[in-house]
Amino acid sequence: MEKHHQFIQSRLDQAASSNKLRTLKTTSPHKVDFFSNDYLGYSTKGLLNQPTPQTSSPQWTGATGSRLISGNHPEIELLEQDFADFMDSPAALLYNSGYMANVGLLSALGDKESCFVFDEHVHASIKEGMRLGFGQKIAFKHNDLLDLERKLKLQAEKGKRILVLTEGLFSMHGDIPDIKEMLALCQKYQAALIIDEAHSLGTLGQDKKGISASSYGHPNLFARVITFGKAAGGHGAMVLGSSKLRDFLINFSRAFIYTTAPSIDQVNSIKAALDLFKNKYNFHQLDQAIQTYLDMVKELPGNFSRNPSPIQYWQCADIPRLKEKVKLLHQSGINCYAILSPTVKPGEERIRLVLHAFNTKKEIQELICLLNK
Repeated sequence: MEKHHQFIQSRLDQAASSNKLRTLKTTSPHKVDFFSNDYLGYSTKGLLNQPTPQTSSPQWTGATGSRLISGNHPEIELLEQDFADFMDSPAALLYNSGYMANVGLLSALGDKESCFVFDEHVHASIKEGMRLGFGQKIAFKHNDLLDLERKLKLQAEKGKRILVLTEGLFSMHGDIPDIKEMLALCQKYQAALIIDEAHSLGTLGQDKKGISASSYGHPNLFARVITFGKAAGGHGAMVLGSSKLRDFLINFSRAFIYTTAPSIDQVNSIKAALDLFKNKYNFHQLDQAIQTYLDMVKELPGNFSRNPSPIQYWQCADIPRLKEKVKLLHQSGINCYAILSPTVKPGEERIRLVLHAFNTKKEIQELICLLNK
């Protein structure tokens, strides 16, 4: 066993020596939140704490098994259809997390005749799903349509079944792709577009349903991954697409087949968030917070981002200085954290700044002043 412990210790020592050792921390609820993904405040402000509605099976608490055995329930299927209707999608399939949704979708779709053409900054869960899918994997430069077309042309000439992968809102950069141009390229080269709308649901697009919402009827928009751990304030995810895709995943997505079904608490949390989305609750307040930030950083140095989204950052490749800034923010009662490589490329280290519907003008001003010292 000694060799195994030595291996573990050497990896920990290596991370510590390069200032990249991660540790779990318990955050104070009394500090100002500029770091959580609870963009609309549904979780932080207790907006999902609704009385538990009656179900057709009052005894339903634990799932008891996977949905293909004993864990399926009419309430889950009703939620899937309600959410699919809300998102203008023919069908939806619920997964226990966004990570599992991406892994389950892409590992099922990939085979030796397929090729994943993906934005270099996509989430780790997308990369893991591609790795398990056995398809060829080719990255294109971040949000670079010319590079994407070069890669698509080459793969189309080889006769590959092409799946293009991107995100609606990139979680570490706060920027968005040109979805209409990407769909045009996909149509030109007979590729299927899969977009992870994890961070854009509730923050961007038509009725804040994500940046692909206005393109829901496009023939090359193959699938959308929607997660409930960000603006929805809960947990879980859905894959939106055709009824045929839903049937395919039920039969071939291992992350769905071999996972215990969600509980009634998870289903009710998503239902409560869906009701808030339908009423556009806190949408205007979030837009106001974003505009307040953009107005305040307009004349400041370029290390402040200027994104049309709630995800901003203050960039600094000097890691000791970066950590000192985080320490200063914490001492001033502000919750923020540093993003280091490999989460971002070396030289692109930053403090991720997340704006929320509940952040006040005074709080945003204090945050910016402390970073600009």
